[in-house]
Amino acid sequence: MAHFAVRILSPLPADQAWARILDLRAHSAVIPLTTLTGDILYAAGLVPGSRFVARTALGPIGFDDSMVVDEVTQPTAGHGAWARIRKEGKAIRGLIELTITPQGTGSRVEWSQDISVRGIPRVFDPVVARVARAAYGTTLRKLLARTPA
Repeated sequence: MAHFAVRILSPLPADQAWARILDLRAHSAVIPLTTLTGDILYAAGLVPGSRFVARTALGPIGFDDSMVVDEVTQPTAGHGAWARIRKEGKAIRGLIELTITPQGTGSRVEWSQDISVRGIPRVFDPVVARVARAAYGTTLRKLLARTPA
């Protein structure tokens, strides 16, 4: 599995950064050709066992990225938040750890992920990691910059 991490310093307090990153409805707006569906699509509602699917497609050609929340610690006043989300789709598998920690008046966002893409040999893990780090970094920055709905 390829491993990568994205670290971002945000001017947002930890609870606001958490709410923006895990507003799964917003992912559909910032990730090209992707729509998220699930029972719970907002940060405060996510609990262990919450499931959601990111469907990436161009017309009839696409794939589902199925995910389940394994563990979650919601932010509280003055404290950060943490989640572990497992990817269990046919095309993409892996594990995400999201940690948001208060830092001064803002927060530090850390997204760490192990990812395996079906059909891509392990010899290409360094390339997968570089591409994924760039894509996820861009997505996280866009989510943090969005005005909440």
